Amino acid sequence: MKRALVGAAVVLVTLAIAAPASAQAVTRDSQCTENYGSNSMKYDCGFNVKNYVQGTPITFTMTFGCNGNCGPVTSFGLRGSGFTPPGVAGHMMGGKRLYKDVDGVDGVELTFVFDSVKKTGNSAAAANGHFNMNISMDDGEGNWTSKPCKVNVHLND
Repeated sequence: MKRALVGAAVVLVTLAIAAPASAQAVTRDSQCTENYGSNSMKYDCGFNVKNYVQGTPITFTMTFGCNGNCGPVTSFGLRGSGFTPPGVAGHMMGGKRLYKDVDGVDGVELTFVFDSVKKTGNSAAAANGHFNMNISMDDGEGNWTSKPCKVNVHLND
């Protein structure tokens, strides 16, 4: 019995060392603008990830706001091949719509994983995730359309 408890403790310590908690940092790098008629929408379109541990989830929040009427997000997904450069792979884990806050800002929270990254040099890793967020927007005269908004996440550790 004592031997089994010691063995279990060793396994738990080994797992804790082998899978450290991620200390990744996701920061917004840029905002983009979409126009439709007299309406203008600003949205978060570029993000950087630092201190990434491969295989751990990355969660980031994209917000948008208009000088007229816009929203809701009508769809969200991968754009093109989804991940670049060649050799980089990943998958989306989930997302949720964030409802308009007191400042009139709407958004989407997305969680995804880089399953593989491209190694450059001795230890640097590079990977990009490419997403498309479609948002309803009017032209200022009541005519609505869904505008595709390109969102990029860049890892260079």
